[in-house]
Amino acid sequence: MSRDVSAHAGPKLMAALAGSQLLIALDFSIIYISLPDIGEDLRFSGASLQWIVSAYAIFFAGFLLLGGQLVDALGGGRVFLAAQSLFALASIGAAVSGAALPLIAARVCQGIAAALLVPAALALINAAYPPGPARNRALSIWGATGAMGLALGVVLGGVLLTLASWPWIFWINLPIIAGCLLAAGRLLLSPAGGTRHSLDIRGAVLASTTLVAIVMSLTEIAREGTWWLEVATTTGVACVTGTLFWLDQRRSSRPLIPAMLYSVRTLQVACLASALYWASFGAEFFLFTLYLQNESGYTPLAAGLAFLPLALTIGVGNIVTGVLAGRWDLRHLLALAYGIGASGLAVLAYAASSSGEYITAILPGVLLSGLGQGMAFAGTFITGTRDLPPERSGMGSALINTTQYTGGAIGLALLVVILGPKPDAGDFALAFSVTAVIALAVVAAVWAFLPPAKPR
Repeated sequence: MSRDVSAHAGPKLMAALAGSQLLIALDFSIIYISLPDIGEDLRFSGASLQWIVSAYAIFFAGFLLLGGQLVDALGGGRVFLAAQSLFALASIGAAVSGAALPLIAARVCQGIAAALLVPAALALINAAYPPGPARNRALSIWGATGAMGLALGVVLGGVLLTLASWPWIFWINLPIIAGCLLAAGRLLLSPAGGTRHSLDIRGAVLASTTLVAIVMSLTEIAREGTWWLEVATTTGVACVTGTLFWLDQRRSSRPLIPAMLYSVRTLQVACLASALYWASFGAEFFLFTLYLQNESGYTPLAAGLAFLPLALTIGVGNIVTGVLAGRWDLRHLLALAYGIGASGLAVLAYAASSSGEYITAILPGVLLSGLGQGMAFAGTFITGTRDLPPERSGMGSALINTTQYTGGAIGLALLVVILGPKPDAGDFALAFSVTAVIALAVVAAVWAFLPPAKPR
């Protein structure tokens, strides 16, 4: 596969892969600002609205490992094409749905499609670009579109709700998907595949079930009016299937997670950093949206526009990482990135506690957190994929993303408990402070566990 993909490496391939990451990020964040309109139009209950958000994240996290194995077995091009097609069908289903269950089912399918897209895109990047500056630039571009997409999703959602209606947050996916498929071209139809090793279906099903149950349990804990029977049930399922997965992997000659991945130190550090990234910087989108609309009284469009500086500085941060990754020790780069981001979150905590104005109090925190966030996102993936063999890049990247979204679910559950049902300025200040501490924990972890060596 590597030779076929390398022949197509260029602006069109990079546009297709970056576009897929933009799509995934948009659909994660655009839904937040649209929930009030969806609830009013379709008369959804609070629980149904919560599941519109959760269904995407839960099945995204739960199916990433299966997606990684499919990529390693079938090839990134084939999985990329299948995943984009599924995402398009799910987006159409969500746009035309008129009730809770069809919309939630469509979001589940979007989450599964996203879980296939991420490892496929990263495997194609690893195959097309050799280790070093070329791959670092590609990962920076890919990371920039993803991190910026999270911020732009809120902006675009506010615009679409002002000019049109909520179904357009799903219709907008179709031109993005079409552009990705046209840009990638014949690469996706290449007969070249992966290593064609057998699929560990049993392990994949057990792992996916375990992860889905864990995230469902955490999501239910975070929801107001928690149904503790559901928490107990999903936790029990996670314990049983997790134990079965562990026993199955010990006996399997071809385990879902190859044993060699456990010895890749850069991958281990990236997985830890990725989990804490989403629990800190990822939570900023939730906290900031809630703070602007509930505490500061911003309209959806005004809240979306307030995210523009965040999106721009995230892009700048990714570019900075792309330039420095080939020159700096990765420990220094990641420590600087997470340190800058943590300082921005601390400024936002102060702004919330003092009810400061946007320009003088909030904007400095947004700029600092965005710069650090952009640097950290690209730097984490550069670190995690640096030492992966090409035939395991799909599973390795899936592990990074799985820990990312599982960490995000844990972080979100913690923050919702901190905020309570009716958060005030003090609650938001405390929540932002917690995210800053989590980001600083990555700085300590990087210095403690990442070998002090420059990338190749």
